[in-house]
Amino acid sequence: MAARKEDEIMAEYLLKGGKMLEKSCKKCGCPMFEVKGKTFCVVCAENEAAVKETKKAAAPAVPAAQASAAHPLSCGCGVDHDDDTCSCSDEEGGMLADELAMTLLSLCERIHNEKDPNHILTLMTSVKVGTEALQILCQL
Repeated sequence: MAARKEDEIMAEYLLKGGKMLEKSCKKCGCPMFEVKGKTFCVVCAENEAAVKETKKAAAPAVPAAQASAAHPLSCGCGVDHDDDTCSCSDEEGGMLADELAMTLLSLCERIHNEKDPNHILTLMTSVKVGTEALQILCQL
């Protein structure tokens, strides 16, 4: 499923009766919306739902024990390591790694849709720093 453009997502919510607000999302910069009494970023909400759906679709059919033995990315953090000391395997580290991975995916989607080369460079730098942070997290 291809990610929808920000303007398509916002247009859909406007047609459904959502109200575009003056505030901007701190994460993606898009306008915040009020929908059914709740204020949130419809673009981030849509992208997070798409990420969760992608993760579900990509879930391996192989039992976890077999998958971890066959693949060095057994903890699911996306960092290539062979040892069992990855902090991503504990609950707190795993949640942080998951959140960081979702943020990196969101940044990559923004790069794909961005037209301004300066913004693309900034976003790519952020992806690089985030990837390095994920690697450090998984080496702790």
